[in-house]
Amino acid sequence: MSEELDLLIREADKKKAQLSQKPPLAPDVEDAYQERFLFADIYNSLAIEGNELNQDEVERILTNNEVISGKSLSDHLGVVGYRDAIILTHEYISSNTRITEHEIRKLHYKLLIAHQQASGEYRNFNMMIRGHRPTSYEKVPYKMVQLVDRIGTIEDEHPLEAIAFFHLRLEKIHPFGDGNGRVGRLIVNTMLAQADYPQVIFPVEQKQRYYQALEAYDGLNGNPRVEPMQLFLAELVVRQLDTLLEL
Repeated sequence: MSEELDLLIREADKKKAQLSQKPPLAPDVEDAYQERFLFADIYNSLAIEGNELNQDEVERILTNNEVISGKSLSDHLGVVGYRDAIILTHEYISSNTRITEHEIRKLHYKLLIAHQQASGEYRNFNMMIRGHRPTSYEKVPYKMVQLVDRIGTIEDEHPLEAIAFFHLRLEKIHPFGDGNGRVGRLIVNTMLAQADYPQVIFPVEQKQRYYQALEAYDGLNGNPRVEPMQLFLAELVVRQLDTLLEL
């Protein structure tokens, strides 16, 4: 672990401890925070993937069942599917459900309501993503077993390191034909909450840095690196802790 990452993780843990000492938020404040977070989370995660709805439109769809003129049906369904997948993650968090292949595939099924013929199913074809080839489809089931089995062997790693690495591995495998990034970010937030860290928003404004962190692990230059994603995630956690401490 680099000194930079070590300092960030220490800062996150210090602020997490400070937050635990604060009285619980008043119910109306908590509800308002959760609602704002929901709309921002859905908007940013979908915008990273090219969804053209803005945050106000996402809110109107979810609160008023509004149809936004000039925006595609696919974009609308993307919002509803992401909302439904978030509801499922809340079940995983409240029951402290271990993330397995079954849970990942259920999330994907909820998410891709616009493509139900492929939702929840591993891809059966090879593909290129931003100039690199993910795991060949024949190896996806085996690689996914390896990935989820590793969850039980990461006790010696700091949770933020382990969660970032899990996200990198999942995106490298790219088990589904579509929706991998969205599923991956949902799992990051599920794991964060299960480890008593705040859930985070992956800002669309930092899309390039996020992609660079993913690409650093692709190892196209023969040197796959995990730390860029670990740094990015730790910074997002610190930012969200600051928000909660200010409430």
